[in-house]
Amino acid sequence: MSIKPPVVWCVGGSDSSAHAGLQADLRTGQDLNCHVQTIVTCITAQNSKEVRSVEPVSLAMFDAQWQTLLDDVPPDAIKVSLLPSIQIVKACSAWLTRMKADFPNLLVVFDPVMAASSESGNQLQQTDAGASLLENILPYADVITPNLMEFSALTGLSGDISIEKLQSKMMRYFDDSDSRWLIKGGHCGLGDKATDWLVDRNAIVGFTFNRLSVHNTRGTGCTLSTALASFIAHGYDLLDALTMAKAYITGALKSGVQIGGGAGPLGCPGWPLQFENLPTIVSPNSAITPISQPFPKMDLEKMGLYPVVDSIAWLELVLKEGVKIAQLRIKDPDEHLDSKIQQAIHLGRKYDAQVFINDYWQQAIALGAYGVHLGQEDLDVADLEQIQAAGLRLGISTHGYYEIARAQSIQPSYIALGHIFPTQTKDMPSQPQGITRLTHYATLLKGHFPTVAIGGINAERLSSVVKAGVDSVALVTAITKADQPKLATRSLILSFEQSIRGKS
Repeated sequence: MSIKPPVVWCVGGSDSSAHAGLQADLRTGQDLNCHVQTIVTCITAQNSKEVRSVEPVSLAMFDAQWQTLLDDVPPDAIKVSLLPSIQIVKACSAWLTRMKADFPNLLVVFDPVMAASSESGNQLQQTDAGASLLENILPYADVITPNLMEFSALTGLSGDISIEKLQSKMMRYFDDSDSRWLIKGGHCGLGDKATDWLVDRNAIVGFTFNRLSVHNTRGTGCTLSTALASFIAHGYDLLDALTMAKAYITGALKSGVQIGGGAGPLGCPGWPLQFENLPTIVSPNSAITPISQPFPKMDLEKMGLYPVVDSIAWLELVLKEGVKIAQLRIKDPDEHLDSKIQQAIHLGRKYDAQVFINDYWQQAIALGAYGVHLGQEDLDVADLEQIQAAGLRLGISTHGYYEIARAQSIQPSYIALGHIFPTQTKDMPSQPQGITRLTHYATLLKGHFPTVAIGGINAERLSSVVKAGVDSVALVTAITKADQPKLATRSLILSFEQSIRGKS
């Protein structure tokens, strides 16, 4: 029996040209392995050049669609777009109220369609007040995705001011709703780059991308919001889902097709596995600045089994048994910290191995370590330029697409991907990634950054992790809690090598 795909409900208008609207929603959801079910708000007569007619469905039909779907299977996410009348706006609000009460964890993406993105610019929105949409829909939307023109029409605020000042002017909306706003910048502005800003009460995150000189752009907003809802339905958190949706849109724009005399529809690029399509993550409040030159490269021939140990004794044991990459992770430092790091560096040189020091980058620089490994929280306080100037390699922990995209501007020596399975060593803020996600990450990064899988990996799981395509596999308790650690280390090295040969 096949596994049921995630179910996404899309509420919006039918586009007779199939360039945008519910037809684009269906195409996007299917491309991302979701089952899209539709709630039609209106029928439109349009082609690639113009919108000739918009006819709302009756309220009875609108309500019947919600109830009929709900009687069968609930959604994993909802995307709401074109609501052509105040009556349908209010009816949609009532249904969202019910859905949020019955399914508290259900996320809603709201794409406030105000006009067609065709060359005609014909208005699809039949209401004349953004206030009605905000009053009735915003309280139930987890993410709202207006472009700059739609944002101004909804709020009366201009997108010309700085994003920090815009955030302060939006506080009244954050008082009324927990919605996060993705203000899209692709329609406006000059230059070869544009930024979409995710804004809420406490944070601002930018997703910067290269502008593309393409003609076939119909349905871009529909596709982005449906892709976002699809990734949410797959279980990704919002920042990961947004990063993936932005990468997907870039791929869809690159593969657009010419159908009709006007702007054609976007293509179907499949799961976002192209590294060049990832957005660059920016934040006005971040201490992380892009690194102009990449960190020194790893020796890929020495990447394999990657023990992470907490003592010099354990480090010496695994290096003696033939390990060529290892990490010293001391959780509770004492007055002997510098001496331990110095010993670790000496052992790395003695056994011709790549030994990384976890966290203590100042000591690693001062004592001449091979490399340092940093977690996401460490990136905000470490002096990355100083680490690079000292010639150290840098490894970075990541937990999903957003942090991978964030890491690309740092250009580290390797990217660690985790945690793959539940761990025994520490509490984790994220859910286990699993083999499918790991395979996607490894494919995305192949040829760009070496990869290390980490988290809950033991002897039984090692082969499947290696076959996911990573360059190295980090483990802890598979050695340190083994009855015979030396034998376990040798056995794991052999298993890694056999898995590599089996993969090829």
